[in-house]
Amino acid sequence: MKKRYLLTVFVLVLLFSAEAVKAQQALLTAAAKKVVAALKNKDMRTLSLYVHPAKGVRFTPYAFLSDTDLIFKKSQVKNLFRLRQTYIWGNHDGSGEPLNLTFSAYYGKFIYDKNFAAAPQTSYNMRSGAGNTVFNASDIYPKSNYFEYYFPGTKKYDGMDWSSLILIFEKSGARWYLVGVAHNQWTI
Repeated sequence: MKKRYLLTVFVLVLLFSAEAVKAQQALLTAAAKKVVAALKNKDMRTLSLYVHPAKGVRFTPYAFLSDTDLIFKKSQVKNLFRLRQTYIWGNHDGSGEPLNLTFSAYYGKFIYDKNFAAAPQTSYNMRSGAGNTVFNASDIYPKSNYFEYYFPGTKKYDGMDWSSLILIFEKSGARWYLVGVAHNQWTI
């Protein structure tokens, strides 16, 4: 009798956990869709509503998150397209030259270089595009979840022209917030 009761409790806990994961994924899916739409439309006011209130949002040109990535607070995000200042966003893959760009130029090369809102593949906490760059978001944000918007490469370039946009979210209180926007592509 006791074993049967414990088994019933165990099954109920598993079912509840599965439903909680589905509910969490639904919330994150909705947030990711709004974030990718805001990025597509260059709607930084809407994007700022999703930026983590304490951690801000990190922008990284490749899948590897580093200590040198630029992080902007919610209040700064609203005005990123208005800034004429150049920033060093990291280094070019291959040459190692600094990525010294305005936000607008960075956006065109390392955020929205494809129409990610209409990406042919999306995934939740699973990578579609993988080259030789390590995706280390879980090291920086251990309790994060992410969405990847992925364009596979073409036959013309042997698939090496794939590209993806990764949106990284972390929970604060009862809400999920954007903590990272990572671009990913084939790297040398």
